[in-house]
Amino acid sequence: MKEYAKRTGHEEGLAEGRAEGRAQGLTEGRAEGRAEGRAQGLTEGRAEGEKAKAIEMAKAMLNDKANVELIVKYTGLTLDEVLKLK
Repeated sequence: MKEYAKRTGHEEGLAEGRAEGRAQGLTEGRAEGRAEGRAQGLTEGRAEGEKAKAIEMAKAMLNDKANVELIVKYTGLTLDEVLKLK
């Protein structure tokens, strides 16, 4: 009887420990996922903003009759991107 109680207690302890470990792992995993998602979103948002600003500048330069190669140089846009804005 004593051995059965020991074994049962041990098994219950293992099950409880696994459950706690899973819960902690899920919590940590979710937090890490959210942080990575925010960082990626900020990076993508900044890149989109920079691209939009470059296009805006290129349009203004085209309106001022600036040389296309000069626009490419200063905006970082490709030649094809600038030509599509014409």
